[in-house]
Amino acid sequence: MSEAAESVLRFPCKSCGAKLAWKPGAANLTCEYCGYTEAVPTEKGQVVEHAFADYRPESTGWDTTLKSWECKQCGSLTEREPHITAGACIFCGSNQVAPMAQSPRLHKPESVLPFQIGKDQCGTLFKTWVKGLWFRPDALKHEARTDGVTGVYIPFWAFDTLTWSFWNAEAGYYYYETNDKGERERKTRWEWADGTYSEFFDDVLAPGSQSVEPKLAQAIEPFDTKALTPYKPDFLAGYAAEDYRIDMPQAWLTAKQRIDSKIRQECESRIPGDTNRNLSVSTSYLNRAYKLCLLPIWISSYRYQGKTYNYIVNGQTGRVSGRAPFSWVKISVFVLSLVALFATIYHFSQ
Repeated sequence: MSEAAESVLRFPCKSCGAKLAWKPGAANLTCEYCGYTEAVPTEKGQVVEHAFADYRPESTGWDTTLKSWECKQCGSLTEREPHITAGACIFCGSNQVAPMAQSPRLHKPESVLPFQIGKDQCGTLFKTWVKGLWFRPDALKHEARTDGVTGVYIPFWAFDTLTWSFWNAEAGYYYYETNDKGERERKTRWEWADGTYSEFFDDVLAPGSQSVEPKLAQAIEPFDTKALTPYKPDFLAGYAAEDYRIDMPQAWLTAKQRIDSKIRQECESRIPGDTNRNLSVSTSYLNRAYKLCLLPIWISSYRYQGKTYNYIVNGQTGRVSGRAPFSWVKISVFVLSLVALFATIYHFSQ
């Protein structure tokens, strides 16, 4: 096993001294050597959320002794066991990983979503994902060779807010007139319309780092954040944990874009008429709250014809996203088929 795969937080077995590890879906830490189990203490009550006005830059720590390592190539920051002296980057594979003189002053996560998908399931999920890809080489399904998978908790900020929006737009109504040639012409009558829209957004996610490509991370959503449990370092046993590099105020801008996009769609659907233009939306964000959570992701790569492609697996649901080569032969055949189809339709319509 690579040193990068071993660069994870572990706890000693109280019976034989070996390392305990968290098994997906289990309620305790287990020793693979002597079978000793140790229950993970759970918190009663709800996951803590904070009002925006209470945000402070000072840290509260991770509640465990870890050493911070920074990748000089991709900029990722991970927490590893103190005795680890070197290793490849979990995210980009670079060996340009160096220890930081001092651990950064970061906030402790409020919550964690434990792994439910095991490492042994990732191979089957990968094969199913590859078989479902479109416009890819047929040989990819048989020749792709996966590397080992690494379980890592990725930091995400989760935001709540009650929104109230006012919108106005020009609503277009179609009507028809006959022109000088006797042809029926469609025209549009424009009238101003306005209205309001309100919605409560719960746990809108924004990544706390860019180590995992945002499009890939968003593609494996959703995560069931109702299953979040108050943070305990015990849940991290056997996995790597990444520090956030995007602070809360910056992450809010990402979450706000997702919220605004949903609000705009909802407002547009309420515009009367047959079409619309010049939609303007003004939104107030009330009772904003945030929490820092750790979400489970399996990270791996596969090789095909000498090239390496990355893919990730949602550690809760098993949903997969990744990069894959295209078959330009299939794409060309598809485009030519479309051209032939439209040419045929045009020919018979004349």
